[in-house]
Amino acid sequence: MTIPFDTLCQNAFVVADIEAGISYWTDVMGVGPFFLFPPLRFEDGELHGKPAVLEYRAAIAYAGELMIELIEPNGPSIFQEFLDSGGRGVQHNSMFVRDLDGAEQRLIARGGQKVQALTAPNGSRICFYEMPGEAPYVIEISQVAPALTARLEAVKAASRDWDGKTCLMAG
Repeated sequence: MTIPFDTLCQNAFVVADIEAGISYWTDVMGVGPFFLFPPLRFEDGELHGKPAVLEYRAAIAYAGELMIELIEPNGPSIFQEFLDSGGRGVQHNSMFVRDLDGAEQRLIARGGQKVQALTAPNGSRICFYEMPGEAPYVIEISQVAPALTARLEAVKAASRDWDGKTCLMAG
């Protein structure tokens, strides 16, 4: 797969209603089709340094080379905190990395603080760092498992052949 490593490649938007978010992005923004993951639950999550069960719904699509992710939180998470604080728009940007531990060390050296982390059942490891500045800025770093890499490539391919109408891709 042609995943771009070690560069920002995703904008993630937290939404109150994922179906409405998908409709907006396909109908108004001209992005699609979206792949809607089954409801996600991570038993071994971490939130602000403490163990946490993280639950949310997520959908992804590509606008050219840029991945658009929509997240609908379902319980305590940085996503729910963003919505509860009145946040709208991009909640975080993301990059894929080959060496998660090394990427974490680089973000920590720049003043980043880990605010959320999880390991997916497929082996993908994902961490979210809040970076310093006037307005907190969150970066997600993901070391993705081969199974997820294949899914991302399928979503990207579907966007290249998109009919401009279909909201959700099969499968």
